[in-house]
Amino acid sequence: MPPIPLITWPGLLTTAGALACIATLAGFAGQLWWGFELASHFRVQYAAALGLGALLALVWRRARWAAVFAGFALLNAALLAPRFLPLAEARTAADGPAFRALLANVNSANRDHERIRHTIIAYDPDFVVLLEVTPWLLDHLADLADRYPYRAAEPREDNFGIALFSRRPFLRADIVQFSAAGLPSIIAGFAADGRRFTLLGTHPLPPVGAGQAQDRNDQLARLAAFARQTRQPLLLLGDLNISPWSPHFERLLADSGLRDSGRGRGILPSWPVGCPPLRIPIDHALSSAGIQIQRRETGPDLGSDHYPVIVDFRVIGS
Repeated sequence: MPPIPLITWPGLLTTAGALACIATLAGFAGQLWWGFELASHFRVQYAAALGLGALLALVWRRARWAAVFAGFALLNAALLAPRFLPLAEARTAADGPAFRALLANVNSANRDHERIRHTIIAYDPDFVVLLEVTPWLLDHLADLADRYPYRAAEPREDNFGIALFSRRPFLRADIVQFSAAGLPSIIAGFAADGRRFTLLGTHPLPPVGAGQAQDRNDQLARLAAFARQTRQPLLLLGDLNISPWSPHFERLLADSGLRDSGRGRGILPSWPVGCPPLRIPIDHALSSAGIQIQRRETGPDLGSDHYPVIVDFRVIGS
């Protein structure tokens, strides 16, 4: 019987590092296949793992692998750099009415309505977009009506209920569908100091499988077309089930003309709460040129698998 090859730590390192390099490249081919696109979301993890792998390869005197891992770590780091480079917009003072919006995917199985209520009260936003809202949760948040007398909602028993709470009266509030699967989104119009603006809340399907990935991509395309056609300043809030490093997200920004509020503000991962090493930013706040995002942060644990996103913004267009 031939001898059984020994498994060594350097061998495991080389295998794991090579797989991370392959995944790095696969992410660039996300438009070709939904499985490749899933690989695009973990740039932070690839950069960290490959950077550590390069150091360990040097310790174990595998200089060639150290160079390969370092090169791929730098490639991923270059893709992350825009999340940290300061934006001119953030340094420019703006006039116009100021607001705060809170986006939260609350998880349809979440029964901790007190924690959700406490977070809303603590951040005191002008607008609240809740995703995965069930009839049960909407009933248990009914006492927030004193703070938010204006509401639009389509609660559901699945993962795609949606609600918008507002302090300000609606000029319009429509439940619409950008998805062929019939998933609801909310479009609401507001006015402040003579300036009108639109808020859009949405939640596409997760791209698990070819069919759902295509439906999500189609919904993103319809959202982009709506944003292009909207003359008023627009703030889009949603769990888009996509990270900033996906080619489909880049296409959404290019086709819509919207700007990613996460650029220049760090990684801001929002999901999954229960697995810190795999957290990625999939909950987004995108704005048109008539909206200036002045601050963005990730909120506390709501008992959901997502963290909430809070943005402070001004309406500078009309």
